[in-house]
Amino acid sequence: MSPPVLDIGVIYTGEDEHIQNLLFSLRASLPQISFRLLLIDNHSDQGVERYAELIEPTDVLINSSRKTYAENLNLILSASTAEYVLLLNTDIQFDSENHCLDRMVTFMNQHPDCGMSGCRVYLPGGAYGYSARRLQTSLTFLTRRLGLGVLFPREKERYLYMDRNRRSSFACEWLSGCFLLVRRKAWEEVGGFDEQFRKYYEDVDYAVRMQQQNWKVMFHGDAFCIHNEQRASRNLFSYDAWLHACSWYRWHRKWGWRPSRLLNEEETNQARAA
Repeated sequence: MSPPVLDIGVIYTGEDEHIQNLLFSLRASLPQISFRLLLIDNHSDQGVERYAELIEPTDVLINSSRKTYAENLNLILSASTAEYVLLLNTDIQFDSENHCLDRMVTFMNQHPDCGMSGCRVYLPGGAYGYSARRLQTSLTFLTRRLGLGVLFPREKERYLYMDRNRRSSFACEWLSGCFLLVRRKAWEEVGGFDEQFRKYYEDVDYAVRMQQQNWKVMFHGDAFCIHNEQRASRNLFSYDAWLHACSWYRWHRKWGWRPSRLLNEEETNQARAA
């Protein structure tokens, strides 16, 4: 049997309401192309096997201990055999009329230099989620962490590509990790996600590494999904906010404090040689 065109990877740690919504919406909008669902049971209490019968074919991978998000993403990539691998948050839902996955695979077929892509994302209530983003500056981080976007509207507009039509398609600097469609050939060249990022910034890091290996990261506005985002890191004094700050610092320790030059190959090579 030939490998599927698309592997769809989902990580489960016990979020029953979210995974039910995801799988039922996915079943209502299954792609026309050959696909396989990869469900990772991240050492949950209930087990994910009971959901495997909702969509066929489905393979279940069981972790004997709890793993980080980046570790689980790498497990999905390693288990995949398809030309494309979709990495999904559990709290994603699909619209049955949009046929998001078919549109995204068609887009990737039309752009063979694209290593990773994402679609429009809407939040509960219909607000737009701005999944395509530019690299953060220190000002971006502070305005978002401290809620000062109103004082620096141009920085917010720059960061979220507000200058672009959300229904268009374009190369971007990075994409929200809630929905990432990865080309197998690109993954084989770039490698997996950096597992030193326990939570947050693994998607930013991966996008930079993709582009430094001459693969485009692209946003496709013809397709969309719904993200029931919780964003535990919004609470400035929460553990997730602490993890977010630690990952931000680690990312800058890895790549430097001038992100604007990360995607300029000549300047990046000069900085590393210095």
